[in-house]
Parts: sequence; structure tokens; C-alpha cells
Amino acid sequence: MTTPLLEQAMTPKVLDVAWRRLRREHTPWAPGVSRDELQHHLLRHTLECREHILAGTYRPLPLRQFPMAKPDGGQRIISAHFLRDKLVQRALLTVLEPQAEALFHNDSYGYRPGRSVQAALAKTRERIRIGQAWLVDADITKFFDSIPHKQLLKVLKGFIRDGAAMKLIEQWLVQGAHHCSLLRNRRGVCQGSILSPLFCNLYLHQFDTALVRANIPFVRFADDFLLFADTKKKALAAEAFAGERLEELGLSLHPQKTQVVRSSRQVIFLGESLPNA
Repeated sequence: MTTPLLEQAMTPKVLDVAWRRLRREHTPWAPGVSRDELQHHLLRHTLECREHILAGTYRPLPLRQFPMAKPDGGQRIISAHFLRDKLVQRALLTVLEPQAEALFHNDSYGYRPGRSVQAALAKTRERIRIGQAWLVDADITKFFDSIPHKQLLKVLKGFIRDGAAMKLIEQWLVQGAHHCSLLRNRRGVCQGSILSPLFCNLYLHQFDTALVRANIPFVRFADDFLLFADTKKKALAAEAFAGERLEELGLSLHPQKTQVVRSSRQVIFLGESLPNA
């Protein structure tokens, strides 16, 4: 019999691994419980948190919000969890990540252990070197803010298959929702959430799978990706295909940040110039 996900996440071993990843953070544990207070009573607070999770009485804390200046002079609001929610999310990620890694495609690089921008760029240069020099240089419009909850939850339920864990995850998602559509459908995930990158990769895994089935080579780093072809005609067809698949997911290609172009030093991907074809 499979151990429920929350029980797996709340084992002393997993909690210890999770805490080691967070122990240098200065985030308050909860409203009224500073980081210093937590340090003096770490075991008590951790055990109380664990007991609430296992009893089904745990409720996420309100998000902390901070204004951040944008390059255009405006402001954006950054949301962040208290350390208590971060610990629970980190523990869940510790259990879920190995399962997701067994699922994800090899040409997906963002937010994955043991992968990097440099590895994504190396794969990109390799594809260009073998003649796949026509590129769809693409970006998804407001990706984190636009993911539809209804479709995301369907993906997560198929992957997680644990009702108690999904109930907690849905509460976190509701907190991080950015807006609702005219039909009151929630969209968007909190960019400051530990679990959000995993959820985004799980959601876009179906996009990766569609590209593979259509025999379209790609390199994806979160919502920033390249499609490769040996002719401009094939690249244009790949762009149209990607746009249609993303539309099915409630997403869209960014019109100002998506182009079909031949690889050159003028093309910037993940902060670096690509080689001349």
C-alpha cells in the first residue's frame, strides 16, 4: 500500500532535508513568530506544523507582499510565503521532484536539478551545428500569471493522486491567483512559491510531448524556448504548431518576443548570443 504523500513529506528525514535548504533564510516563520523566535523554539514549531499537516488541520498563512521596481519605471507586487509554508512546500518538493524528473523530457532545462543555462545553450549550439539553424525564438505571454487553474489542477491530480495533498495545494494556488476570467476561472501561480516551478514544468510537459510527437526539436527553459528546423518553411510551420498547442493550454506566444529567424550573433537566447549559421 502506497504511503500518502503528506505522510512521506512529514517524515523526519524529509523534513530535515527540507530545513537544510531553508535554514539560512531570514523569513519570519509566521505572523508574530520572528526568525529569531523560531530559532529558539525550532523543534516545537516544526513538530506543531507536522502535527497539523498529518491531522488535516493545517491552513496556509497569508502571503507576504512587497513592491518591486520594474525597468519601465512602474512597480510589480512580489508575493512570498512565510517560512512555515516554505518548509511544507520544500518537503513536498523533496518527495515529488524525483517522480517528476522521471517524467520530464531531456530537452527541458529550467528549474530542474543538475541542469543549467549553460547545458541548455550547449544543446542549442549542437542543434545549430548539425544544420537545424532556422529557429523559432519564442516566449510565452505572462506565463506564470496566465496558467489556468482548472487545467493545471487536472494535470496535478493526474500526477499526484493524493486527495489530502491536492486540497492543500489548491489552497496555495488560490492564494497565488493573479486574476479571474469573465467566467471566474482563476489563473496564475505565485512566482515566489517553492512549488510553482515544478507545477509549471508539469503543465508544459504536455507541450513538450506534443512537440516530440510532431518531430519538432526544441530546447525549453521554463517559458523561454527555441524550436529548430533546417528550413524557414519548417520553422514557420513549427511556430504555427506551437501557437495552436499553447492556445489549447490557455496560453499564447508573446507577439513581440517570438520570431522566426536564422541563427546569428544577433539572436540572444538565455542571455547569450547564438552562433552564426
